[in-house]
Amino acid sequence: MAKKKQQQKRAKPTPKGAYEVALQADAGGYDWGWPATEMAAANMELIRRLSVGGFTGCGYGFWGPQGPPFISLMGTNLAGMKSAMALIREWSDAVGPNALHLEILFDGPGYVISLSQQPELLRLRLTGLDTANQPTLLSTSISKPLDTRQPFLENLAEYSNEPIAPIILTVGEQPVARSGMPINTIRFSPNRADAIMLPGVNIYQRLEDRPAFSMVRAHEEGPPDIKRGFPEPDRSPDAMSRQRQRRLKAALPKTLHVLRHREDGIALIDKAKAAGCAPWQAEQAICNLRIPDFLAYNPNGKVKRLSMLDSIRSVIVEPASALFKPDTIDIDAVVEQAALDAAFLVRRLDEGARVAGDLAGLNARLQELGHG
Repeated sequence: MAKKKQQQKRAKPTPKGAYEVALQADAGGYDWGWPATEMAAANMELIRRLSVGGFTGCGYGFWGPQGPPFISLMGTNLAGMKSAMALIREWSDAVGPNALHLEILFDGPGYVISLSQQPELLRLRLTGLDTANQPTLLSTSISKPLDTRQPFLENLAEYSNEPIAPIILTVGEQPVARSGMPINTIRFSPNRADAIMLPGVNIYQRLEDRPAFSMVRAHEEGPPDIKRGFPEPDRSPDAMSRQRQRRLKAALPKTLHVLRHREDGIALIDKAKAAGCAPWQAEQAICNLRIPDFLAYNPNGKVKRLSMLDSIRSVIVEPASALFKPDTIDIDAVVEQAALDAAFLVRRLDEGARVAGDLAGLNARLQELGHG
């Protein structure tokens, strides 16, 4: 009986992703003026921890006879509420005491309290001192509607309008009401061990007092409309020129300073201009040639190298002590890089176009597209 040949299954090659295809097509070319669509998103951790804590509402009062007012976030599980407070403290330790955005909106006989993160401080925590890129920010919030409102909150609203109006934030365990006693009259002691001081609280007594950036919404309003989408990036020549200069100055300030103010830097730019580069193309090409100097190591794979270079552009901050010798830059390398950068731009301004040719041909196409 003949033996059956075992058929070997060959794994199908994984199709290349759009990002990898673009990297290979650009071959290291890059225009710093092209608007990139990036997003930084907050996670749901505070919402999760407050949910575990059984967040039910708020307690409030004064922190001692002469102390500032306090707000205590109350829950049925004290350990869970303390965990939420520990997370808020982490934010405060990282970027400052106003990391938490605490808002109260009077709503009929009751009110709504909302907790979120200050947008710019959230951006700082997620992206660091990122002056080169400005990603779209996606934040999260948690709101709790309460049916009744004590007169203390009316006084707290007036206090919150003072120039200096700090408030203590803490957490506590929801007290149990005695028979016949309303829950909102029960006395309790705030948890002092986990408390932090906030610069203030935003209280809106009327719906029209609420600013456009507010995260708090009335109980009957429902969720905000998020169907508008993101605005289209400005790809006009003037906008891209401003973006290019801003990002290059943020990422490679030492290189630009040398090229503009030192004799050997100015001489290199003059050579590039004589070879057909526009001044801004020459500066950008030289900056792009500098990027490999900041690689942590030289990878073996071409795509890996291109990906690492692309990542470095968004995080690099060139120190003033960085060594840059323009006379070590070959003019042919500058022209070649400028052509790659021009091809990068043409490829995106004229989608589907077959990009080929030397720098002069690419610059002619950029002129036709209004970006010369």
